Amino acid sequence: MKVIRGVAGRVGRRKQLAVIVDGPNILRKELGLDLEEIRKISESMGRVRKAVVVLNRQAPEKLVEAVANAGFDVKISFGKPEVDFTIAAMEAAFTDKIQTLILATRSAAYLPIIHKIKEIGKEVVVIGAEPGFSVALKKAADLSLALGESSTKSPDTRDQRQNDSRKAKRNKNTKKES
Repeated sequence: MKVIRGVAGRVGRRKQLAVIVDGPNILRKELGLDLEEIRKISESMGRVRKAVVVLNRQAPEKLVEAVANAGFDVKISFGKPEVDFTIAAMEAAFTDKIQTLILATRSAAYLPIIHKIKEIGKEVVVIGAEPGFSVALKKAADLSLALGESSTKSPDTRDQRQNDSRKAKRNKNTKKES
């Protein structure tokens, strides 16, 4: 009985999180991010009580299905996705059980939301990606994480860049000698 209480106590003390993803801004092929990466980061910070991805009406059916299969609620915006993202974030912010909001976006348009959430007394984590990750968002959030190119490149790619750099230096030196 003591073991069950101990485990329940530890689980109960974990931070309760809400994850809101700006689909049109984050789930882009050129960024190479996937929801599983965002989910793993979120789960390492606490218990995810609400996970929503806001998509625009042009989102392909396969993307909608992939988002649902990843365990996120899909919210399709028939107007501006920014409005639905804001509504989802503020609903989560005013939920008593939620202590931390994780906002996955790159856009500085959401800066007022971050300020309001912090004013309420909640912690804000921003997950974004380069290029285009707003410096203002990074500075306003309690914690910011940049995902993407550097975290997804394989060691082979790094080794290849080092080899290319060495070759360029060698070529430069041989040209000087001639």
